[in-house]
Amino acid sequence: MQHAKRKFVPKLDYLTSPGWLDGPDGRKNAGLPEGGPACVITNMAIMGFDPDSKQMVLKGCFEGVSQKDVLENMGFAVDTSRATQITPPSAEELAILREKCDPQRLILGK
Repeated sequence: MQHAKRKFVPKLDYLTSPGWLDGPDGRKNAGLPEGGPACVITNMAIMGFDPDSKQMVLKGCFEGVSQKDVLENMGFAVDTSRATQITPPSAEELAILREKCDPQRLILGK
């Protein structure tokens, strides 16, 4: 997913896929099954969720991207205290992504 401020908004107009909603019991209170998102992967970073609060956190930035770049492209602040630099995928991992996961290049592009 392209990391853009219009995709990381402070308040949604419409929700298609509920995540943690308003915190650790949000899904349960809404009558949804256990589980929820583990991470959000963008072209800039990997976002995760705090195990206790379920608030989004920055897990790491891809090579050449700073925490500042990530935050400037979000409409809300996230905890960056545990963020690391993410190692780029290996040639083997890229081949799997391109050939097995997205052979039509609908997500990864050309």
